Amino acid sequence: MQVIGHRGCADRAPENTRLAVRRAASHVDMVEIDVRRCGSGELVVVHDDRLRRLTGARGRVSETPYSRLRSLRVLGSEQSIPLLADLLADVPDGVGVNVELKHAGMAADLLAVLDGVDNEVLVSSFERAALREVGEHADLPLAFLFHQELKRLGRDWRHGLARARHLDCAAVHPSVGLCEDAPEHVAAARDEGFTVNVWTVKRSATARRLHEMGVDGLIVDDWAVV
Repeated sequence: MQVIGHRGCADRAPENTRLAVRRAASHVDMVEIDVRRCGSGELVVVHDDRLRRLTGARGRVSETPYSRLRSLRVLGSEQSIPLLADLLADVPDGVGVNVELKHAGMAADLLAVLDGVDNEVLVSSFERAALREVGEHADLPLAFLFHQELKRLGRDWRHGLARARHLDCAAVHPSVGLCEDAPEHVAAARDEGFTVNVWTVKRSATARRLHEMGVDGLIVDDWAVV
């Protein structure tokens, strides 16, 4: 079972920063990072489009040039929002990278950045268009993300697996709320050949139950949970 550091293990260092990746690297099998395009076109590692929660600044990442973004500080630390290429340089050999694409329209630039990267790479997204674009241009393994908040729309396991099949995904990333009491769904997904990585696992007791169900990976904010 793999341990995957959510946003670089966000409980241990400011999320999605180079420091987070460096701290987590010796404790996890893979780091998960969020990628979006900033206002000047570069691919940056940041979860939110709005800047306020992370930096206290106004505006959106998508409208802000990198020359401005790099001057901001993440969650009161000395860390800045990194370029994807710079952060990848901090990932040691043998540690995988789960790139979560926050929107479509980045496939060509993503593949250019990944060219020459020797680490195992998994590309995940909630956005079907984002995964479809990558799948059309590369043979990188893909993962479809889905969560329990979409149950009211009928978008739960059935929806998630259907989307993953259609996109030819190698993995599914269901939220922990969909998995704790649903071992039959985990088993069905694995029987279909999907790798099942569950997010975000915050308690050791939950980690133990999911391990007993046979999930393939746990996406965590703190490696000590596992």
